[in-house]
Amino acid sequence: MEEANKETEITPVDNTEAIRSLVGKNHTREMTLVNISQENRSAELSFSSEVEYERFPGFVEVLSHDSGSVDLSRMNAGANVLFNHNHDSVVGVVEKAQISEDKKGRAVVRFGKSEFANQIWEDVKDGILRNVSVGYQINEIKHSGKRNDGADIYTATRWTPFEVSLVSVPADFSVGVGRNLATNENDRKENQNKNSNKITIMSETQKPDALATERSRVSTILSAGKEYNSAELAQEFVGNGKSVEEFRSALLEVVNKRNQKVVDATKPIGLTEKEARNFSMVKLLRALSAPQDHKAREEASFELEACQVASDRLHRSARGTVIPVDVLLAPQVRGDIIGITSASGYTGGTQTVATNLLASSFIELLRNRTVALQLGSTLSGLVGNIDIPKQTSGTTGYWIGEDASANLEDVEFGLIELRGKTVASKSEITRKMLMQSSVDVESLVRQDLALGLGRTIDTAFFYGDGNSASPKGIKHQTGINSFYWADTNKPTLAELVRMETEIEALNIMPENGAYVFNSAMRGYLKSTKKFATSGSDATLFEPGNTVNGYRTEVTNQINAGDIFFGDFKQAIIGAWGGLEIMVDPYSHSDKGRIRIVAMQDVDFAVRHAGAFTYGSID
Repeated sequence: MEEANKETEITPVDNTEAIRSLVGKNHTREMTLVNISQENRSAELSFSSEVEYERFPGFVEVLSHDSGSVDLSRMNAGANVLFNHNHDSVVGVVEKAQISEDKKGRAVVRFGKSEFANQIWEDVKDGILRNVSVGYQINEIKHSGKRNDGADIYTATRWTPFEVSLVSVPADFSVGVGRNLATNENDRKENQNKNSNKITIMSETQKPDALATERSRVSTILSAGKEYNSAELAQEFVGNGKSVEEFRSALLEVVNKRNQKVVDATKPIGLTEKEARNFSMVKLLRALSAPQDHKAREEASFELEACQVASDRLHRSARGTVIPVDVLLAPQVRGDIIGITSASGYTGGTQTVATNLLASSFIELLRNRTVALQLGSTLSGLVGNIDIPKQTSGTTGYWIGEDASANLEDVEFGLIELRGKTVASKSEITRKMLMQSSVDVESLVRQDLALGLGRTIDTAFFYGDGNSASPKGIKHQTGINSFYWADTNKPTLAELVRMETEIEALNIMPENGAYVFNSAMRGYLKSTKKFATSGSDATLFEPGNTVNGYRTEVTNQINAGDIFFGDFKQAIIGAWGGLEIMVDPYSHSDKGRIRIVAMQDVDFAVRHAGAFTYGSID
């Protein structure tokens, strides 16, 4: 009988089995009130410990009580004692707070003498109010390991308690002095075990939807932080009660800074402006085409040394000789070129004619030869894989009645991935021409390389199929708008306007809209009237090289009958490292030609596929 009575008596639960809940951006933790002094109207209490608490599934929070972890300045400056975390219900003051040797936060609190404070004091003395909750703010939180069940443990290494509250009704009746009504020891232990793995429990002052809102906030931030390798940042924002939108902005900044390895790669190697201008591509090619020619290598010693420094900065093994960024960006004197090497065959290099000298860099030469680089948003000099986070869904507005709860919607994050794919171009030059030191020969080599790369980049930008070797072009992006002309190869004004309308229907305004087509399509648009039955001579191709009021670009990389329209600033073009060249003096040695292969790592992505429309023949 005595043993039975022992099992059914009310047994206090260890006060380290705390309940935590969220109040705004701060946290609360309920602990047990002890050692009441009626004479001093005071009580001693334990308000915190290092108990593990599973705030959400897979996320275990621990409050560190190591030296320096707990900032007690606000507590010892006379923090308020509240009732139910209501700032308008002050019932006392914290006299002293400290962290004890057993790594628990303890405080002495004194109750006021107002009518309400005295009422609370009487309930405390009578044992009616037995539970205390402390409000705290996490200043720093770190991942500290995993629990046996795989849950991640995060330890708040710096946190600040700022108020304590007497709570009338605990969130969990199994927690607190005299609240465990288990009929036997096994039930009591089971109850305790359940409590130690509890999901966030609200205080009684929270509305039912507050918990769901908080879960959504924390879950979204933690998931995004994990996906974008920013777990510590996510924990910081969770601990500080920041919103999803605030975290998204910070995450974008962090990822962009991470991607600023771009800056490291594009940073010049230190050549002066004069050195960069005097860098001779021709001397370099002579040395590379005749590696046993000591005189050629000696004459190109400056160029070879600069290329080696540029190669060392690539953070990977170069496949060819890397041209320094300083050289690619530096203005070069050049003349007008008549003869170039074309894809169809060698046209010779003896027809260069020096006229007025103009300034141009290789980067500008490349840009001038590609519609893609003129229209898109370019990230150059990248190092490693680049991930750009984007929001794939947002909140929706709606009307609600008085005192009704707003629906919860998660803001979902997506990922724009840029992974370098190598584009290469080939050109040829005769040995006799390479022996020349004319400014025009130097210019010819640079323009030839830019022309070959530009054509290949343009084609892939629009039509790349995204296989292992090729980037994915606009046509193959998931979510792009597309339709076929009703009359094969002959779009009407209505169909051209429809290309714009398809985009605007998705609430995307094509502020940087442009039509892109080939020269044959331009000829058709120039010779076709807007309105066949009217007396107007206005054609589909408008003055100022526009169609439907938008800019046009013409490139013969576009297939016959195709037109692309869109906000091309939504297209991202990534370029890795520097320009690499390989010289082959053997393949056409019988003809006295040298083959030059230029290589560049490139990839494409779009922020919003719906910002583009593709019109084509059936």
